[in-house]
Amino acid sequence: MSRSLNIALLCHPTIGGSGILATELGHKLAEWGHQVYVVSERPPHRLKNDRPGIHFCESTPVEFPLFTSPDHTLPLATRIAEVCRNHQIDVVHAHYAIPHTAAAWIAKELIGEAAPPIITTLHGTDIVYLGAMPEYRSLLQHVLEASDLVTCVSNNLKERTLDLFELEKEIEVIPNFYEPRPVTDTRENVRASLGVGDEPLALHASNLRTIKRIDLLLDAVKVAIANTSFKLVILAGADPEKVKQLIADQELQDHVMVADDVFDIDNYYAAADFTVYSSEYESFCLGILEGMRYGLPSASFDVGGIPEVVEDPSTGFMAPFRDSEKLGQAIAKLADHPELRSQMGIAAKERAINCFSADAVVKTYLNAYRQVMED
Repeated sequence: MSRSLNIALLCHPTIGGSGILATELGHKLAEWGHQVYVVSERPPHRLKNDRPGIHFCESTPVEFPLFTSPDHTLPLATRIAEVCRNHQIDVVHAHYAIPHTAAAWIAKELIGEAAPPIITTLHGTDIVYLGAMPEYRSLLQHVLEASDLVTCVSNNLKERTLDLFELEKEIEVIPNFYEPRPVTDTRENVRASLGVGDEPLALHASNLRTIKRIDLLLDAVKVAIANTSFKLVILAGADPEKVKQLIADQELQDHVMVADDVFDIDNYYAAADFTVYSSEYESFCLGILEGMRYGLPSASFDVGGIPEVVEDPSTGFMAPFRDSEKLGQAIAKLADHPELRSQMGIAAKERAINCFSADAVVKTYLNAYRQVMED
């Protein structure tokens, strides 16, 4: 039997695909008997560090009068090096290249020959947007080449990365996964707390960054409510007040609700009927997969890696980016036809289990860890 590993996971603490994937990966690795050291500036939103095998290692940004803003990267590098030395880390797994891969590379320089290998997992905007900026591009080129293995969550992101960077190494595609947690409240209670009765309930969960295009989402909602009755709940990972103002400006308060700081997200998926996404770019869209695992079809724009997750029209509907009219029509169709919704939901759940299971994906990561340790 292979020995258990000591793994350092580097991730952002905020709600977003990279932090969620890293957290869930850590939970699963710990469940399988490995020791996981999560290094971040604060506990990631979904981290359960009271579980055996999960250890949170805080990296505190430094504020100094000379600095115009707190320094994150250098204290993070120092903390990574400290964790590696103190816990005999076998492999460092950096999620989201900025600043984690750069900090891991600095830590490797600090440690020297005893430094563990580095795996970088790219999640999307760290490459598509930050990677295209001249302020980061040459550094990213260097640290990606210095990584012992680079992975990304979709073929689309792999293609985008190779378009931006001339990498000699191969990029391995390892998709996201989602393992549902036990539901802790009834569907009826959750819907009642949102003021939802028998009408269909759509769900959108994200960090609400500009790239999520909530403006286009609300445009689509206006199209849909002109033809049918439904409600939308937005699970806000950031800036809930800004989104609430957008909803008020569009006079959609009777149709769109915002819930922020939600931990038991599974309760909301279990209470919803379908999901809606309007992003300008998604390397994968973990929110769609989370919904699929609960038997929810989706309506979304056809961008990035979403076509690798959604089979249109079997498990969801896709519209061209910016076509809020067509996205609204897809929303209305899902809201109006419960039998179709159910049929698509069954197909969505089956696809989620068959193609994006936790066991298969985590096993792939474990094989990657052992491979880079042997190289």
